[in-house]
Amino acid sequence: MKFPTKCERCARKYRDRGAWNGVYEAGVCVALLCPRCQTVEENAEAEVNEATLVYSSDAFGRIVARARVSA
Repeated sequence: MKFPTKCERCARKYRDRGAWNGVYEAGVCVALLCPRCQTVEENAEAEVNEATLVYSSDAFGRIVARARVSA
């Protein structure tokens, strides 16, 4: 599975600008949502995720999310 490159709802192309949200399943990004298509609830969820998850890429180039561990 490749990293998504367009908004799942409006097909707007991702250009690495703005507050895009990723949709993750089993820690792997399966879809993107552009700022125009996000609901208030999805934006709030993204803020929580940003504070509690660490994002990286795996050996296959997929974006993965793991729980942030405090020291």
